[in-house]
Amino acid sequence: MTKTPIIREDDGELLGFVEKSSAGWTAQTIFGYVFARSDTQAAVEEVVRSQGLNILQGLWQYFDKKDRVWHPCILKEAYENRVVVIRTNEMGYQDPDTYKLVTITNPTETNLVKA
Repeated sequence: MTKTPIIREDDGELLGFVEKSSAGWTAQTIFGYVFARSDTQAAVEEVVRSQGLNILQGLWQYFDKKDRVWHPCILKEAYENRVVVIRTNEMGYQDPDTYKLVTITNPTETNLVKA
């Protein structure tokens, strides 16, 4: 399926994508994480416009390939094919003892999810 980019009109910033699937339409972050579904394209476009950037805030979880464990994190940078996360504690605070900056290339739901 082809993703349709949703661009903010006033400054041209990419807010996310919408995509048609067999089950309807999905609203996706700029890196493809599905955060809403609907039967209509107009509905998911509105969700991306209103929530596309806000969904990037808050607590996420990433799967660390080296220690094979899910860790809480916040997103530091997000691009279409790459996300940089900062490992946090379960409350979303950066702990100097466990701090780790991780780059995830081509993130999917198998290695990065909203907490």
